[in-house]
Amino acid sequence: GYWRYITIYRHLKENPEYQVYPIFKYFENWCQDENRHGDFFSALMKAQPQFLNDWKAKLWARFFCLS
Repeated sequence: GYWRYITIYRHLKENPEYQVYPIFKYFENWCQDENRHGDFFSALMKAQPQFLNDWKAKLWARFFCLS
């Protein structure tokens, strides 16, 4: 998710004519916030390894990679 958002942010920065809505002025901060959420979730999952090593975890990982 984060890299998708940062790609959109970079595109909008290079092409400001596509910043149709004023909310895009705050898009960089929002991207950084999403990155922090990812870091927190990663630390949380590493602290709970029993949730990472079963078939449900593999299924969820595939889902998130494809979405």
